[in-house]
Amino acid sequence: MWFNSFPQDGGDVVEIEENGRIVPAKGRNYIFTKELIAAIDVAIGLGRPLLVSGEPGCGKTELGYAIARRMGIPRVHFFSTKSNSEARDLFYTYDAIGRFREAQTARAASDAQSDTADYIEFQALGKAILDTHDKKDIEHLLNPRGAYKHPGKPGRSVIILDEIDKASRDFPNDLLREIEDLAFRVPELSRRSSGQADPETPGGIPADRRPIVVVTSNEERQLPDAFLRRCVFHEIAFPDDATLIQIVASGLRKRLPSKNPDDPQDPSGYDLPVEDGEALLKLLAEFRDMRLDKRPGISEAIDAATLLAYPRSLPSPPLAERLPLVAPALAKLRNDRNLLAGLIDSAIGRLGAAG
Repeated sequence: MWFNSFPQDGGDVVEIEENGRIVPAKGRNYIFTKELIAAIDVAIGLGRPLLVSGEPGCGKTELGYAIARRMGIPRVHFFSTKSNSEARDLFYTYDAIGRFREAQTARAASDAQSDTADYIEFQALGKAILDTHDKKDIEHLLNPRGAYKHPGKPGRSVIILDEIDKASRDFPNDLLREIEDLAFRVPELSRRSSGQADPETPGGIPADRRPIVVVTSNEERQLPDAFLRRCVFHEIAFPDDATLIQIVASGLRKRLPSKNPDDPQDPSGYDLPVEDGEALLKLLAEFRDMRLDKRPGISEAIDAATLLAYPRSLPSPPLAERLPLVAPALAKLRNDRNLLAGLIDSAIGRLGAAG
């Protein structure tokens, strides 16, 4: 089923569980462009990872949660890539030291040794693959006391593999077969399974259960060609003014929720008047056009709008008094702050002249 067939406002259909905990806000009110929807459709249709790049704060990581909400998928498995991450870490980790220590203690106390599975913890892609199978078909891999809990019936989940370019160059290449086959082996369980070599997950996942893999990259280094060939690529560009207004409004609703979100006049809510929002976007555009050490992105724009918004129950001070508040949100480095201070002074001067 194509992603575009799901309603844009389907975010309240299910509660999203990320790595075993409910995340009530992530992915809500995400603004999907036509180009992004097309890329998601292709990735789902071909069963390939969606590789997403863009400026920091543009919504790359949030996208995975938004896809899950719109498609009514309740489970999201998140993996934060580190410089020392290995391909196996995406499927499971094995605490060999912990097992050895406990084995020594058990021998000394004449206790029964623990099960090898007690020291295996499944990670994002491993959990997602296990989710797609009937529990009876993967029972040989599971530990009843382990952290992984099967959903009860096989289903689809979303995987977010965050900032893959942080890992070593070999990391993406080592994932090629597993990402295509969506199966993995657990050599540490070979003794547990009555001599069966390298117990593994079954193959043959139906298309409607195949996990949706979202891979984010800050483009800090070039990813291997073999990995890129297996992905569908989309760059989240900085939006045009109309889309940015939508994104900022959506972000404000999330950052400053009212007690009754269905009532646009609820006095417990906050407002950013249209003219104030337009002045902020003009200031942001002028600032981004300058030679900066760090350009502000979408996240900074929402932060700035949050600082400008004012409670509906109180009279709003003039924008000229509030505009300097946005400086810490938009400029993070000294040289940039000096440039922004000049722009803010000019904007305040224009507001005074207009008044």
